[in-house]
Amino acid sequence: MRVLKFAGFIAALLVTAGLFATPASAQEEKKLTMYVAYGGPEVIADKFKEATGIQVEFLTMSSGEVLTRLRAEKANPGADVWFGGGSDAFIQAKKEGLTAPYKAPNGSRVDAAFKDPDGYWTGVSLVVVGFLANKDRLASKNLAVPMTWEALASLDYRDEVSASNLNTSGTAYTTVSGVLQIKGEQDGWPFLDKLYANIPFLTKSGSAPGKMALSGEYAVGIAPDPHIMANANPDAPLVVVYPEDGVLAWPSPVSVIANARHPENARAFVDWSLSPEGQKVLMQASPRVPTTNVEPLPGVPRLADLNLVPYDIQHWGSERERVVGEFNKRFPKYQ
Repeated sequence: MRVLKFAGFIAALLVTAGLFATPASAQEEKKLTMYVAYGGPEVIADKFKEATGIQVEFLTMSSGEVLTRLRAEKANPGADVWFGGGSDAFIQAKKEGLTAPYKAPNGSRVDAAFKDPDGYWTGVSLVVVGFLANKDRLASKNLAVPMTWEALASLDYRDEVSASNLNTSGTAYTTVSGVLQIKGEQDGWPFLDKLYANIPFLTKSGSAPGKMALSGEYAVGIAPDPHIMANANPDAPLVVVYPEDGVLAWPSPVSVIANARHPENARAFVDWSLSPEGQKVLMQASPRVPTTNVEPLPGVPRLADLNLVPYDIQHWGSERERVVGEFNKRFPKYQ
């Protein structure tokens, strides 16, 4: 017994010194900490605990705040998982070594366009750009519901379109860069000149244009996930449009944080969030379009039914400064 105790004492010293690694499963408690930029985290945490027994603690913040915190905590991170936010921030985190690769088994259900090829992040849902149209205001102006980007750029909708500013809004940057991808830059910028001639004012946030369409201040708002506002206001005269000539979207990812204290629990959460069960829970928490072909909740569009543009996240992320500069030069009225 004394020999065993002494051997255990020596092993403990070696672990402390970092010369001998005890398997993570033997060390990990049933606990997980997350930085979250996603709706309904309480629901997600409760359902994950029911499924796995792992207790989840979380701190909500924006993508930019997560990046700042991870940089400051790189040697000793305060969380195991980064859940939700803009994919551009996850791309940057990979470059800086702030996240760890993990190719979850359920990640095979996600299209390659919505995940990092090396497994550093995987999209759990999509933020989809569409139109929220107010039927009453359209009728008062004798206007039809615009079903395409081309229709929205028509002179008929002059001063009747609300949109956000790409200097402050991810929705706006996806809109501008997405149109450039659809049409190519040679034709895309002239088209944007026509479209933005119909937009008298740009809001700071991406959600504001949808609210303006809801109130009837504008006939059409270019908005992220327009179905969410329509579903929340069933008696409002709203029509949701996903443009027939190309739907723009970007993934909201999940990542394991580099040097996580509970890496096995983190990987378990990533895989669960991409499973059919987890995808349904995520829709209950925040009714976005899932990145897999799981049956969506009522009012949430099916991934397969959207004419998604093959948006090149990596390219347009690297071109952001140039595109924003060109936009500001072409549209000084918004400055």
